[in-house]
Amino acid sequence: MKIGMPVLYEYNSVLENIKLAKELGLDFIELNLNFGYCRQQLERPEELNNLLVMNNLEATLHFYDEADFASYEEVVEAYMMLLEKFAVLGAKAQVKLINIHLNEGPIVTISGQKNYIYEKEYSIYIENIKRRLQRARKLCQQNNIEMVLENVYVPVHIQRTYIELWKEGFSFNYDIGHDNNDNDRLQNVLQTTPIKFKEYHMHDGNGKTCHLTLGTGNINLEEYKKQAERDQAYVVLEVKSSEDLKKSVKLFKNL
Repeated sequence: MKIGMPVLYEYNSVLENIKLAKELGLDFIELNLNFGYCRQQLERPEELNNLLVMNNLEATLHFYDEADFASYEEVVEAYMMLLEKFAVLGAKAQVKLINIHLNEGPIVTISGQKNYIYEKEYSIYIENIKRRLQRARKLCQQNNIEMVLENVYVPVHIQRTYIELWKEGFSFNYDIGHDNNDNDRLQNVLQTTPIKFKEYHMHDGNGKTCHLTLGTGNINLEEYKKQAERDQAYVVLEVKSSEDLKKSVKLFKNL
């Protein structure tokens, strides 16, 4: 198991995050393409690699939050181009893993009830997402980078999708706070499907809010830490400020 941190909104450079990660004795940082300063640093991959090596750190990469590989062909092609670009750059910086959200897709709300387009059109959706994610995985593999899929919300059609993608040999990231906010619906899948996770996003939650400092919510963090140790996973302590991170690192290491 390796322990890392996400890049933080309060900072304006990757170097600031690297300094904090080293101070806290972490193993890696998770770069995030939603942050302009991460994209700018990745455009200088040799410099990034030198910074990581000098500070005895690795890096993983969080892809754009909104990317949906089951969407319109033109939209997917744009994200595929971005994925290839940053996989090539990331390889030069020795990025180990790229994390992609498994989004639930467009929603139609009728009388207060959410209805999912992808559930209504599931046969088309599942063929599209399998084919496109296979292509995305190949792009990552060609650059010696692991691709993992992260849970956001897990309605019925996404539960079915997890099982189908697991059968196809895809790798996954378990965001325990997202699942806590979502009534632990990914747990429904895990009752019958023995998924092992390559990455965990660890943060606390109370069923309504997540990304809380570890120890301030109601999630069984000790059990998830045991799972991450068994899976030999990358673990991102995904809180959002340096102060919360310092508290969370201390608590996590003492679980």
